Amino acid sequence: MDSVNPMNVLKLLEEDYKQLSQLDGQPSEADKQLKELVKGFMDVKINRAGSSSLAFEEDLQYELQTDMQTFDEFEKLVAASNQLAEPDENPSQEDKVVEPLSSGTEPSSNEFYVPRIPNPKQPPSNAVTLDYKKRSVDFWRNVATKKRRSLSCVQTKFKKVTSIRQLQEWERHVAEGGSRYNKLKALRLETGKQFFLAKQKPHIVKDMDIRRWAVTANRTIGLVGFTASPDWVGKLKRYHGIVDRKITKFVTDKYIQEAPQVKKTAEECVALVRSRISDYGLDGMWNTDQSGFDYEMRPRRTLHLAGAKHILAICQSENSMTHSYTVIMTISPGTRKFLPQLWITLQEDKSVFGSIVARTMFKADNLYVTASASGKMTKKLYLEWCEKILFSHVQDRCILLADSWRTYSDQEAVLEFKPEELEYEMITIPPKVTGDIQPLDRLFFRMYKDFFRKISSFIILHSLPLQVHHRDVILKMHSLVYQQFQSPRYGDLVNQAWHLCGYTDESFDYVNPTEFSFLKKLTGHSDHENCDDRLLLKCGWCKAPLCFHHFYDQYHLCKIYLL
Repeated sequence: MDSVNPMNVLKLLEEDYKQLSQLDGQPSEADKQLKELVKGFMDVKINRAGSSSLAFEEDLQYELQTDMQTFDEFEKLVAASNQLAEPDENPSQEDKVVEPLSSGTEPSSNEFYVPRIPNPKQPPSNAVTLDYKKRSVDFWRNVATKKRRSLSCVQTKFKKVTSIRQLQEWERHVAEGGSRYNKLKALRLETGKQFFLAKQKPHIVKDMDIRRWAVTANRTIGLVGFTASPDWVGKLKRYHGIVDRKITKFVTDKYIQEAPQVKKTAEECVALVRSRISDYGLDGMWNTDQSGFDYEMRPRRTLHLAGAKHILAICQSENSMTHSYTVIMTISPGTRKFLPQLWITLQEDKSVFGSIVARTMFKADNLYVTASASGKMTKKLYLEWCEKILFSHVQDRCILLADSWRTYSDQEAVLEFKPEELEYEMITIPPKVTGDIQPLDRLFFRMYKDFFRKISSFIILHSLPLQVHHRDVILKMHSLVYQQFQSPRYGDLVNQAWHLCGYTDESFDYVNPTEFSFLKKLTGHSDHENCDDRLLLKCGWCKAPLCFHHFYDQYHLCKIYLL
């Protein structure tokens, strides 16, 4: 089957309906429900056609809240948030035991079965349980006298009875152990329960596992002809909000067992930081963290032709893709967002720069460059950072928020370098929660690396005469990028990072530096006369469009801020 492009389908539908109907403001509830039904039908067709429009990833997860303790709580939340009919109310044609009657509202068996949309103005009727049916039928049959009671007599006691035909149908349901709808609902509940229990572990779940659970449950429920078809599984997933998601982390049982205690320590840390902010304000709060940068920073994804099995990408040096250096950044939610210098530790065999290198390598006022044999921080370098970077650029009070790196714990050595007039305190972020409550990890480093990576990729893509893994190129790029991030335009980015960690109450609409500088529609010419080179970025300070030459070669260390 040819692949299906949903956008082409929507365009064709627009052509068919635009002469009949016009947009009339906000969509109604009926519009939204019809949209969901049409989308579900299109998704099935797209999947069967093998279209690349829908990506399937590695594990089934649900998008609703996952912190409920019991399946009953989860099921109530699903039902409350679901606008569509339950998946078992309208089984797919493959799962129908008998052919539906052909009428003006319901197609025959050789047609695709589309569920009717519930009327949003009318509340759904209460479902009739099997026990209610049994009591109604027993009262109607009147076993004591063996003479069936009249319809009006039955309706006096059982208000949901509407006709003799209905009672006859209920009699059959009782004999079979329940109606088809009751059995499908029981299958949905049992299968959903098995999924919920599996994700609490959390186990990896696939469509086949859902089918196995449903078929196994049906051995007890006894719905004749039920096969747990792909259509039924698809409806079940849509009803529960189950989607395919990439696994981001593998954990052990020990990790799951320790999760409540880890969460508690994180909450205690957040409460401590908030108390310090309440007592002393924002200006004295600082968060510092170190991060490894590959010598050659490249994206891990690229555009390519569909169907290719092996995707190759050029690099300047394979060795530089596996070796790294360390960058330490420090940010504050106060008036000053950054310390004036960015710390960089490069990898050098003897942990020092040679005399010639030290004399000739690139230098910038906003960088402090050191070396170690591994390219990583050592205790000696950490103490140097405290003396030369932290304590040299803070005044009056410093409350430092840092992770649980073992070297940070030796605060006695740190205090030897602390100025006497400075009030200093270090708050340690507990292990295993830095990704949640460390501001630099929450937003900042990811965006900084993305910005840096785009410039490196530009150099390689356009074959510019530079080695991106060379010491001087790395230092010059960091100097320029660090200056870009210090633009007042991105101040709310720092504020939002602290807010997302729970340390402040106010949320901020921040500007993403990468999205601002690397526009999707980067058109026009460089801000310099007689420059026809392709544009690289827009300056975060002066908003000038710049080519690579005028940004990098001319060292555009801008400090002129334009709104």
